[in-house]
Amino acid sequence: MIIADADSKGISVFLNFNKKNKVNKPNTKNIDFNAIMQNLGSEEFDYGTFKAAYDTDPRVKTMTNNFNKDGIEPKTAKTIDSKTNDVDQGKDDVEQMAKNATDLGDKL
Repeated sequence: MIIADADSKGISVFLNFNKKNKVNKPNTKNIDFNAIMQNLGSEEFDYGTFKAAYDTDPRVKTMTNNFNKDGIEPKTAKTIDSKTNDVDQGKDDVEQMAKNATDLGDKL
């Protein structure tokens, strides 16, 4: 539901592990992940427990764009588009470099 909501609004999401040291990322929906987990009656997560889940459950990897000691950035349409644009831009740069390297022009 969180990812679908973010996708419908065209924003990314950050799920904070720690309510006291909450990270507020700009232009991002910042959510207290453990408050949600508690409301669902599920275990709370910190970096270590999430990393263990990430390392052992392929489903978690497919839903995760990035994570660190502060929290999780799930894959959303915005993060996927951002990576696609980065890849496309890198492809254009490589193509331009190759073209420049092979363009001998009037040098011969």
